[in-house]
Amino acid sequence: MKKGDGILNLAAMVLTAVSVFLLGRFGFSLFGFTFEQPWQFVLFMALFLTLDTVCGELGDMLGVKLVAGGWLNGFWQVTLGRAMIDFLSELAILLLLRRLPGIGIPAMAAYRFAFCWGLADIAVSCWDEFGPGRS
Repeated sequence: MKKGDGILNLAAMVLTAVSVFLLGRFGFSLFGFTFEQPWQFVLFMALFLTLDTVCGELGDMLGVKLVAGGWLNGFWQVTLGRAMIDFLSELAILLLLRRLPGIGIPAMAAYRFAFCWGLADIAVSCWDEFGPGRS
């Protein structure tokens, strides 16, 4: 690996982190979540991203097992099953993290966020399956 590659990788990682935190801040206020101090938001985002990654991996493993076991067949069952797993995991994460000091997440706001997350998962799956260039 060349020295320039390491610098570019570091720059990409920093830009990605900044983008995630800025978009997270926008989403945080969009859904009516609040925080008292900026460090509380940073802590929330760090924990949210960590738990989301872990739950995503566990959800993928569960989805594979459900398909292999014959519980889910076909595109729509797999897509809706995956969206439900994502919805439940995001809702659980938010309801857990709302207990952090200085973080305000009303229960219905958490539900709306998780519902939108599940809908986004359905939209991405449909775009991958039926989007432009798919025949």
